[in-house]
Amino acid sequence: MTLYTRHQLLLILLLASAAGAGLGVDHWRRARPELAEQLETLDRSKRPEPAPPTPRSPARRARPAPPAEPLDVNRATEPELARLPGVGPALAARIVAARPFADVDELSRVKGVRRATLERLRPHVIVGSP
Repeated sequence: MTLYTRHQLLLILLLASAAGAGLGVDHWRRARPELAEQLETLDRSKRPEPAPPTPRSPARRARPAPPAEPLDVNRATEPELARLPGVGPALAARIVAARPFADVDELSRVKGVRRATLERLRPHVIVGSP
């Protein structure tokens, strides 16, 4: 009968082997510092510049800045609405389809306009007469 099971003995052996390998590498690095430095710099070579985007891999488009003055949601076009923060082309189309609106809070009846989106839109939109 032993104090350790086979699995525990195997784990102790593996840990001792890893520690021995680490000590061996440390000893080798101290004995040959120039070779160790040369090996470390092999993978640090300059990498080629990334290729410019091709039609197959378009660069990520930057979102246009929101309009300077508030938009009237009853009169704005889909592209104008798509410039608003949190509004993409699909949501802009749904907003246009759900017109007319009596006030800004009615935008919440459009599918995809949650409370957070509505609060993000509030400073950028107004509701004029339909």
